[in-house]
Amino acid sequence: MVDVPVDMYASSSEIVIVIPVWWTNKESLSITLDKKSLIIRWERVAPVFKETIVPLQEMCFWWIFEKRVELPDSVYFDKIHSELTPENILIVTVPKIMRPDEIPVNIL
Repeated sequence: MVDVPVDMYASSSEIVIVIPVWWTNKESLSITLDKKSLIIRWERVAPVFKETIVPLQEMCFWWIFEKRVELPDSVYFDKIHSELTPENILIVTVPKIMRPDEIPVNIL
């Protein structure tokens, strides 16, 4: 299996995952959550040629790809959203749970 490159960015409010999914259509993409892993799957389907055409060189990868990304506990799993750019870059945004650095507690 090909190791797919993934970029990850973070701010105080979210984690952003960026994955190039070239030569893929939106219908073949799926994103699921398994415990704390985000599982991103997509398929590249080879073009179909006439029977008389034979390959001279084949260097492209045509199969199902899968990438697992571990997420921390402190995210809103139910608020994860994604978009596919016109350049076929998948951007997945994972909102973080906002926790203050310090909370004063009253003593009764």
